[in-house]
Amino acid sequence: MAKWTTRDKFDAPGKGVSQAADKVYESMMNDAVRRAIQSVTNRVVSGTDGTMGGTAGIGAAWLGTGSTCGIRFKTAVALCINGHYGTADAQDNIYLPNGTQGSGTWVKYLVAVKFGGNGTVVAGNEGASSTAALLPNCPDGYVCVGYMEYATTSGAFGRLGGGTSGAQNVVSGNVAATCGTVIAFQPLLHMPYDEA
Repeated sequence: MAKWTTRDKFDAPGKGVSQAADKVYESMMNDAVRRAIQSVTNRVVSGTDGTMGGTAGIGAAWLGTGSTCGIRFKTAVALCINGHYGTADAQDNIYLPNGTQGSGTWVKYLVAVKFGGNGTVVAGNEGASSTAALLPNCPDGYVCVGYMEYATTSGAFGRLGGGTSGAQNVVSGNVAATCGTVIAFQPLLHMPYDEA
């Protein structure tokens, strides 16, 4: 009779169990599985302390243009992240990532929050159409609460992360309001498994 070895394990062929603290099988570490797990476990649960009455009000227009720059997350919510419960604060002026969106492109800017007041915005790819612009993966330790879709027309959309110098982090009126426009702010309760 052949000896059973770790190489015979059906759930990790040719791989042993990772010795990292999270004990994840190395053969399972791919974006599709990771995204599926995040979409199930890390999510908005309700309004802060249940003041929305459970799920009532979830999915409301809680994203918008920041009062000075970037994107505004308009309401506080209760979150579940990696099995822990906590709250995320309403936040204004969440900076866009540093860089430039080219002329004639669509980009979906993922808005993600975690416990407290530390929201972030991550840019997706530049697509030639809305359907070609895909959501980026949600950063670890965050919950996806929505995205802003921005389309450029006659010029590039300059983004200056962490500041407003030259109005380059301002969503509306960027580059004399000629470069593009916000197509939509789309709220989400968690990271979609399929592209939005």
